[in-house]
Amino acid sequence: MSRRSQKEISVLVPPNLVPLTSEDPRRIGTYLVIGRIGSGRTGTVYAAVAPSVDTDPLIAVKTLHPEQVTDDRTRTALDRRLRALSAVDGRCYIPPIAFDASATPPWLAMRYVSGIPLAQYARRRGALGQGRLIALAAGLAEGLSALHTRNVAHGDLKPSNILLNSSGPRILDCALPGDESVLRHSAAWMSPERHRGDPPTPAADVFAWGAVVAFAATGRLPFGLGEPDVVAARVCEEEPALDGVPGVLLPLVERALQKDPVDRPTVRELLGSTIAIWETTSEGGDSGPQGTAVTRVLAREWQGIVEPARLPRLVRLDAPDPGRFSRAPLVVGGALLALALVSGGVWTAVTATLPGGSDAGQQAAASPSPEVRPEEDPTPTVRFDPTQQENPEDGPWVYTRVEPVDEGLDPEHAAFLTPRDWSAQWVEADDGESEEAVIAEDAEVFCANFCTPGPGHIDDNDRGTFEMTGQEFIDYLAWGDVVIAEVEFAEDAGGDEPREIVRVTEVFPAPPDG
Repeated sequence: MSRRSQKEISVLVPPNLVPLTSEDPRRIGTYLVIGRIGSGRTGTVYAAVAPSVDTDPLIAVKTLHPEQVTDDRTRTALDRRLRALSAVDGRCYIPPIAFDASATPPWLAMRYVSGIPLAQYARRRGALGQGRLIALAAGLAEGLSALHTRNVAHGDLKPSNILLNSSGPRILDCALPGDESVLRHSAAWMSPERHRGDPPTPAADVFAWGAVVAFAATGRLPFGLGEPDVVAARVCEEEPALDGVPGVLLPLVERALQKDPVDRPTVRELLGSTIAIWETTSEGGDSGPQGTAVTRVLAREWQGIVEPARLPRLVRLDAPDPGRFSRAPLVVGGALLALALVSGGVWTAVTATLPGGSDAGQQAAASPSPEVRPEEDPTPTVRFDPTQQENPEDGPWVYTRVEPVDEGLDPEHAAFLTPRDWSAQWVEADDGESEEAVIAEDAEVFCANFCTPGPGHIDDNDRGTFEMTGQEFIDYLAWGDVVIAEVEFAEDAGGDEPREIVRVTEVFPAPPDG
């Protein structure tokens, strides 16, 4: 028994953790890698264990894309930045507990924290109520205050970098040296001076706080939707749309979103003002549990958010390299530390059904290959209808092959088409039977008009250009509307499992002016 205990460890892991492939590392630093949480523009996040930790050995380890750290100067700056971040208070911010800026690729490790990214929560449930919104504003202000006390600016505060769990909001994924090329995708949350090329500052974080609180209050981006350059121009030149922000918070949010950084409040003012607003508007605001003012706000207002339950798994510490893994069917489980790596550092909630080990592989090999139509279109156009999804969170996902009713649709009408109007322009192809597929976590998804956070991302061939992840598209299928898209499947590996979609491109007619 003792010998077995030295070779195995019980770990509570995220539900349906994505299996490793042959290209994924098995060890990063002193940590044993057990699965993949998510990946995006700045790197990949793995679940790992620290065998020497007795309480909760689960660790999130992020590896950075090597092309972002290409010289000694950037590595030195990265090391300095990570050292500063590791000293920050971890109550409302998730700091690195270990890192190696000299490794190839560089990496940083954090305690794993379950939760739901604010971006995903708002997409599914809409704007926050006033009490929870004030608690969010206060928690974010405290997290930024912890950073600023150490003379560190976050640099990339946005909804996908804010994790909501039962204890409150947690900030993660600060901007790092080498991220500059991908920060343009954070245009909606960056201050005017950041768009002009200035480095991260506390005042810029205050601006981002205002934009995030406005988004959480309304469910809309304060400077609208569009390509990054278009949004950046609005941030620099136009006033934000704040209709729907509660009146008690509106003056503070307006000050935070001032174009000139000297006109913005400090983060300490944000924190003090937010607490004062809560004490004024909340009945019995002075009562409640002992602790900081933010603790009292969260205890009173932060109700009803439950992070996904983790599942027990026995991890072998001496497991051999499993060799090349076949890609497993991916589904949406609970939200994890995540989305966020998408779009500049977002850690997203990505999960997958797990294969049954070596026996599962033998069973698949023994199964007869499915019948393949010899003249099948390699990129068929299909209809995804969220109302037809039997299991919109775990999959597999239902689709129907379609063909156009009339290829001569007047593009002038495109701006007035609802998702159902557009769906009516397509009829079921072949026998009209629905099929099922899984959607890969690393699938390429290009949205055009409906599955994006805003319309108008269409090329000259009526194909989507707005990049999102397979996970985000799965999220959309849990709450959104009909999508007509071209899909591409992975090479059929045989067996009776649903086929795997590795690319989705939404189809929608571009209006005459672009």
